[in-house]
Amino acid sequence: MRFCDVLFVLLLPLGLVGQTIEVQPEEIRAGESATLSWDTAGAKAFILGYGPVSGKGSASVSPSASTDFTMVTETESGIRFEARRLLVSGAKGDDGTPALSSFGVAERGERRGIDYIDFQVAVWKLLQGKGYAVKGDYAPKRPFVTVYTDFALRPDLVDKAERIRARRLALAIDIDEPKAGAIGFGVRPDLEFQYRGEDDWRPEKEGSAAKAEAMKVLQLLQSAP
Repeated sequence: MRFCDVLFVLLLPLGLVGQTIEVQPEEIRAGESATLSWDTAGAKAFILGYGPVSGKGSASVSPSASTDFTMVTETESGIRFEARRLLVSGAKGDDGTPALSSFGVAERGERRGIDYIDFQVAVWKLLQGKGYAVKGDYAPKRPFVTVYTDFALRPDLVDKAERIRARRLALAIDIDEPKAGAIGFGVRPDLEFQYRGEDDWRPEKEGSAAKAEAMKVLQLLQSAP
């Protein structure tokens, strides 16, 4: 089992510009729900671990494991972050969730003509549309934000002539802090396979399949609305 549950979050003074995020209660048991609430004070916002938000609102959330909900807002003074942690007790580890360190080498791209929050929304919609469970991470170092997914089975990547029974793929999108009107980003794949007659998943570090999938996503993000 490989599960990355620790997020390093820099808390910036959102209170100065009016944006807030809360989660109540702060601890639940696996299978229960909590209420995630936010007030963006008119700014564009995206909550890592949830999705795009606007205005004042709330939603019921029931993650399978402890989660940091990080609200990212773009204001005239820059990009700001605030996080609230929801502890989930009694949760079982999820073998379908890769560690951020397990993703491969990034295929790099750049996007212009789109603001930071809209680009995060485009990433979120693209990954959701491909059937992935989407998560997020913010760290006070490059990459600025990472949006990543759980593994999804990919029967289209299995050749029946192989000894391999199944392949599964996860993706991580590293989004840099915007500079000079451009947003740099990288797409990192994590591909694993399972031999026929075995239950263990093995990392597939070499081969063209993972790189080809990363390039497809990169090209889509360079033109996504």
